[in-house]
Amino acid sequence: MPDRNYNTPVPAGFSTGLIPRDYARHPVGSMAFAPAFPDSELIPEDEWPARLEANRKNKAGLLDLREAHYETLRSLDQDGLGLCWAFSSTKAVMYVRARMNAAMVRLSAWWVAGKVVGWRDQGYWGSASLAQIVKEGVPAESYCPSYKSSYDTPDCRANAATHKVTEWWDGSNDPTLATKQCVSSLLRGIPCVVDLNDMGHSMCAIDIGSLSPLEIIYDNSWGEQGEKGLYRGRGARARPDGLVIPRVSLPSPV
Repeated sequence: MPDRNYNTPVPAGFSTGLIPRDYARHPVGSMAFAPAFPDSELIPEDEWPARLEANRKNKAGLLDLREAHYETLRSLDQDGLGLCWAFSSTKAVMYVRARMNAAMVRLSAWWVAGKVVGWRDQGYWGSASLAQIVKEGVPAESYCPSYKSSYDTPDCRANAATHKVTEWWDGSNDPTLATKQCVSSLLRGIPCVVDLNDMGHSMCAIDIGSLSPLEIIYDNSWGEQGEKGLYRGRGARARPDGLVIPRVSLPSPV
């Protein structure tokens, strides 16, 4: 599987679209009034192995949730456009809703991206798209199935408002601390929106493949290529350069 070659460039034909977040202009805690990830929520590193083992034994990780609801939670596909930064946050919201036992529905990253950049094929960063979801929500994919502004109707906007994120944390701009925040969240079954400057790409982190070396499992947005659409990152690709963590969504119907 090509994703197992952890140091290769982005495969030919697959788009990214990340513009690294400007922390000078958008410091931690500033995006849509998101609080910074609290130190009290960090899981001590010496507890990581036992937590990971328990998750695997009890099938309590997001990877297990994905398998249980694969028809809905299979990977999204940005279809050659540089909109990864909207697909990562949209997919994270889908996992948050699945954890809450909300109605299972595929959501439209197309609409989120369109609202942020005016329906242009333009790079951005993950926290900007999540801020849009906090503000106006994200509609079901059936309301906006492709990247066309004509889908931005009153009915579409009304449906989006039923899928708002109501609680989320902003991660550190220090990759070492952000890694600890990401691992702590994943061990609790909370998805993370991760921006990786090394790839110029943003993905939804859903699980941990190993702790030594650290391997983060991402639900990518290139369709189901490779390992059912998953990407496994080590080294620089297991250390977030940008991190936001949605935690609660409106418990709404489809």
